[in-house]
Amino acid sequence: MPNKLTYLTFVLVLTLIMSVVVACDRELNEPSGGEVSVATTTYPLTYLTEKIGGNRVVVNQVVKPGIEAHDFEPAPSDIRAITNSTLFIYNHPAFESWALNAATAARNDGAERIVVVQTINLESADEDHDEDHDEDHGHDDDAHVWLNPLKALEQSERILSALIEVDPESSRDYTRNAAALSVELRALDDLISRELANCNLGSVVVSHLAFGHIAERYGFEQIGLAGLSPEFESGPSQIAQVIDRIDALGIKHILREPIVSDRLAESVAAETGATLLTLHPLEVRTSAEASEGLDYIDIMKSNAATLHTALGCN
Repeated sequence: MPNKLTYLTFVLVLTLIMSVVVACDRELNEPSGGEVSVATTTYPLTYLTEKIGGNRVVVNQVVKPGIEAHDFEPAPSDIRAITNSTLFIYNHPAFESWALNAATAARNDGAERIVVVQTINLESADEDHDEDHDEDHGHDDDAHVWLNPLKALEQSERILSALIEVDPESSRDYTRNAAALSVELRALDDLISRELANCNLGSVVVSHLAFGHIAERYGFEQIGLAGLSPEFESGPSQIAQVIDRIDALGIKHILREPIVSDRLAESVAAETGATLLTLHPLEVRTSAEASEGLDYIDIMKSNAATLHTALGCN
């Protein structure tokens, strides 16, 4: 009898230990409730992840609404948020230069199992190129690919693969959600194509050269008051050239952005008599847009309406 009790006690203790080990292993990969914890850098990645993940994911966007994304640097709290995630999704080091260092810091802080996903390939950012690029076609270093819905679709495919990797049991749900998202993005592409058909102008003036991918997709040229980084404004001679082009091309609108400073856009508009409109680069939403629940589709439709007006489309 004592031997039998000892054996039963051993079995119960062993079972308890195994249960604790399994539970701890799950906690390394999933937060409480069984959802997949995902850290994203920018809003388009948040939108795509939430659409595909549905109620299986909890998403923490590192660059918060209303924050200028180009000069963002993560705080210790942001690193902790990444550390506590199963999945870290970013665009490209050309846009988030801090992302890989943040992922390394998270892994050094104990997140050895975190899966890190880059959603964009950029030709000239990944390879060395010596040639110069024209302002309207030189977007090989431009990471704003989500402004072309079909390239956002490519990003979503990488996110889908990553979610299936970390949570294979939910692969059917993820695949079904991704298929529905694909329909939405293709419908958005079709809507923008119709909005920007039969236009009187072929160029728009933008605050900075963030719109190369949408310009290429729908067949217009962007003329920038600043380069890819909005904080680096053009000099007086460059601005004078832009004003000359505005006059020569008959451009009636200057397209400013909702988050970065619009001082230069206002100055050029005053000089030329042009009207200011808002064109959203969609790196992050404004605080008001987030509070109102405006999403990627809503803002892209608004962008299409802005371009429709600025290009004089029929």
